[in-house]
Amino acid sequence: MTKRNQIREKFKIDMNIKDIRQEMALLNNVAPLKGPRYSACLHTYEAASNQRELILEWFGDQVIPQTPTDSASFLSIGCGAGELDVNILAAGKAHASAVAYVGIEPDLQQCERFMSSMELAGNQNTRVETLNTDFERCTEQRRFDRVLMVHSLYYMEDPERAIDKALNLVNQSGRLIILIASNDTLNELSSSFWRMENGGSSWFSEDLSRHLEERGVSFELHRIEARLDITSCCEPESEQGSRIADFIAQVPLGELPPGLRAKIFSYLEATSHLDGDIRSLPHNVDAFVI
Repeated sequence: MTKRNQIREKFKIDMNIKDIRQEMALLNNVAPLKGPRYSACLHTYEAASNQRELILEWFGDQVIPQTPTDSASFLSIGCGAGELDVNILAAGKAHASAVAYVGIEPDLQQCERFMSSMELAGNQNTRVETLNTDFERCTEQRRFDRVLMVHSLYYMEDPERAIDKALNLVNQSGRLIILIASNDTLNELSSSFWRMENGGSSWFSEDLSRHLEERGVSFELHRIEARLDITSCCEPESEQGSRIADFIAQVPLGELPPGLRAKIFSYLEATSHLDGDIRSLPHNVDAFVI
């Protein structure tokens, strides 16, 4: 593709997302993705990506080796059902003599699944607990070696306040580790919905970086490059594709007007890369070590 054609194609994509945002701004009766549908879409979405595998590799290389070897403590904010945490716990107990692991999660069912998975992965030298509450309303006062916010900052009512609160829970030699999506085409759809739902903008990597720099907070930034397979999103009547698209947009697309749905699927196709039979999008995540 020539440079001129690349510019034209980018212009078309930019106009497409602009049209999507304008139409979504006019909607007033579309509820966010939540409950069982959210859980089902999340599971399908994560299965279509290699991001979790790469995140775990990064934790194994960059986080676990730097934790204390005698007794290590972790706080996972927005831990969900613990799919990621159970692997971090396994690596932690192989590294440290004793591990204390606390998860904070507002959904009761997710908390129960977290405890079940973590207890199975633990041993006599691990202590696991969960706090069933929103982080911003949590009254936890203990300090930890590693405080983790993995894809949870998006859901905070006040991201700046949440970051300050998390930093106050890090002990003197500890680290706050925030994993957050990069500002790329994959997140344009979800940010469009968050603008409509919250009356503002959602936070992604550039927003976090700007906030920390303005506050004079030093940090290390690591880019984890992953891919999301959206091949099924281009297959009519595919439930897998429907779930992936719903999670990308953060709304049940079946509740949107047909014309708007068509524009969303057109946007996904236009911004993706076709390699053989596989159509994928960049699914990068930035890891901030603070």
